[in-house]
Amino acid sequence: MHPGFVVYNPMTLLRLREAVGEEIGANCDLSHLFWQGCDPIEVIRLLASQNALFHAHMKDTVMFKDNVAKYGVLNFAFETKDLSQASETFRAVGYGHGANTWKEIVRTYMEVGYQGILSIENEDPILPGEVGVQRAFYVLKNVRSELLGSTT
Repeated sequence: MHPGFVVYNPMTLLRLREAVGEEIGANCDLSHLFWQGCDPIEVIRLLASQNALFHAHMKDTVMFKDNVAKYGVLNFAFETKDLSQASETFRAVGYGHGANTWKEIVRTYMEVGYQGILSIENEDPILPGEVGVQRAFYVLKNVRSELLGSTT
């Protein structure tokens, strides 16, 4: 599910799945859904209920409200590091939405029985390569520790 693609949200994924078959499923990259206004918890639950949750990318998105108001949500900054006019950009986990949001996301993956990998993807224009991955890992590691500590 990616902006500008035929499958860009859960509904279009489920339509394709209905037409093609159950071998089609989601790489649930919430960063592509945050900017559309999707609730990550509802998306995970919906995809899991349809057995369509195949993979999970852990990547965040930050919204620039002033630019959204002027340019709308389809004003991407994929090709530039100049974010002054961007409506949103991808960020490392925890740099668009706080740790509490990510805690609820990880908790929901656990609740729906997702057994796959939570794969950190870094396309952060500010935190390059390994730094972005390390920071995302730090947030997710702490979230996981909190969740496991709260369930024992």
